Amino acid sequence: MKIGIVTILLCLALGLTALLGSCKTDTLQFDSETITTLKVVALNTTTNVADTFEYVNFNETKPNPPSYVDTIRLRSESSYLIQVILLNETPNPLQVMTDTILARANNHLMVYNVDPSPGLFSVKVLDKDSKGLPLGLSCSWATSGPTGGWLRMILRQQPGDKNGTETPGTTDFEADFPVVVN
Repeated sequence: MKIGIVTILLCLALGLTALLGSCKTDTLQFDSETITTLKVVALNTTTNVADTFEYVNFNETKPNPPSYVDTIRLRSESSYLIQVILLNETPNPLQVMTDTILARANNHLMVYNVDPSPGLFSVKVLDKDSKGLPLGLSCSWATSGPTGGWLRMILRQQPGDKNGTETPGTTDFEADFPVVVN
């Protein structure tokens, strides 16, 4: 699905505004957020064309497969601005969980496990919590030559333990995307 540059910039601006407005210390233990859908909005910085890739899973209990998974298709030798959108589509109306994660940024980290690494693409996290640690809902990706592989995105909940690495805490949501770079 293609969307305009203005929409992407608006999403980025709203996300940063929410993050800056929520810079308070949050030391409470939270239950895992209910997340059914992860959307990756990828804006090619050369062509200014944005594509959205979705991972939907209404029952995360293993070994149940996800309900729907897009293949992430990227251009080789390209740079992308990435915005992650998290949703709970179980209730009506749906809940935008990105706002909750931004409000609790000091307790969360989006982890990107790229396989093969290096080779598929590199990831640079652009957003941080109030302590200067990475959050990972906004980042940039840079591809090299044509290849294929996998991207595992893991939202980690790390109340009181966040240190910028994947290790502490528990997993709120996990998504595995096939990736093709051509």
